[in-house]
Amino acid sequence: MLKRCLLSHNYKNAIKLNSYKRLINTKGNTMKIKSLLIIAVILLGCGSAHAKLAGKNVILVHGFISEHLNTRPSLEQQIQQAPDYWQDFWASRAEGYIVFPSHERVQGVIKDQVRTQFQSLQNSGTCANGCVFVTHSTGDLVLRDALTRFGQWGINKNAVKVLAVIDLAGAGGGTGLADFAISTASNGGIFNAVVGAIAGGVLDVNFTPSRLGVLNDLRVAQARSIAQQNNDTPRLRVAGAGDQFARITKGFIRGFDDSVVGMHSACGARNASDAESCSSSVRSNGQLASARGPGSLLHNHFPIIMGDGADHEELRNNSRPGGSLTTVVNDRTFGGIRVDFETNTSRRFWSWFTRVREVNGSDSKSVSATVYDTLNN
Repeated sequence: MLKRCLLSHNYKNAIKLNSYKRLINTKGNTMKIKSLLIIAVILLGCGSAHAKLAGKNVILVHGFISEHLNTRPSLEQQIQQAPDYWQDFWASRAEGYIVFPSHERVQGVIKDQVRTQFQSLQNSGTCANGCVFVTHSTGDLVLRDALTRFGQWGINKNAVKVLAVIDLAGAGGGTGLADFAISTASNGGIFNAVVGAIAGGVLDVNFTPSRLGVLNDLRVAQARSIAQQNNDTPRLRVAGAGDQFARITKGFIRGFDDSVVGMHSACGARNASDAESCSSSVRSNGQLASARGPGSLLHNHFPIIMGDGADHEELRNNSRPGGSLTTVVNDRTFGGIRVDFETNTSRRFWSWFTRVREVNGSDSKSVSATVYDTLNN
């Protein structure tokens, strides 16, 4: 991480990190060291002079990290690894990170660790003028739980202004893969052992019941029981329906999916369903035609963009997925963040000459770049 800071010419942050390391290597008060570590993860985004979105600081919240189930990293190790998860695109554009241990539970150790980070975020003043949070996958659920606890934690919303959250492939509605993992790990038999070994190899997960951590919270029913209160923070949803893992995982997920998370979750649907789009009037490939959309959305959840060819990882990295992106909610302002994708609509032969709406230029760059560039204008 220190090397990355130096390479990006962020010398001030590199010096800070070096100082934290010297303090950690000396004997001292444990709580003081933990506080310094937490401040470090918030401030050491290693971002460039352009590390803002719409003029506001960006804080990143990662998704499920399978290796945590086996390595069970300490807070210090999570902090040191934080930029790696986002290095392909977002790390250079962020002010800092919120980290959590994937081998723990959302309303248990994860809650306590995230609370301490938000308290330090409040003390640092990083979000006093407003921040935009960006989550991926499980980060959606972790942050949703945290945002409902500000009063309980003594977090002043004027000191930590969360203007809006961009949820990339949000898993707040759970995933059938987690239901499958828990079921396979809990039930005996040769068949389940074989299936578990195959799926575990694909997902890089050791299917041992006592070591599945946050996967327990990603079961569809469980995820949908966590933090269901209305919240005044706009959640801007980015969903995909692309193929990953040679399509092996798709059979375990209800409706259309990005190979890990179903549309019903990524779109922010109030209930689990076999949704094939975030809208009943536009399909994930941009066709302006009827589609199985969510019956209703969670409060303050707004699907802004979909990519029919974007898989779970392509929604957060800098890879260009196949095909163009399309819009759902557009030409709106949320928390001072303007969502205004430029689109074009035309009839295409592949859609039997029905009208197709596409985001201009989205076929030549990544989903994250399309979102960032548009919201940063």
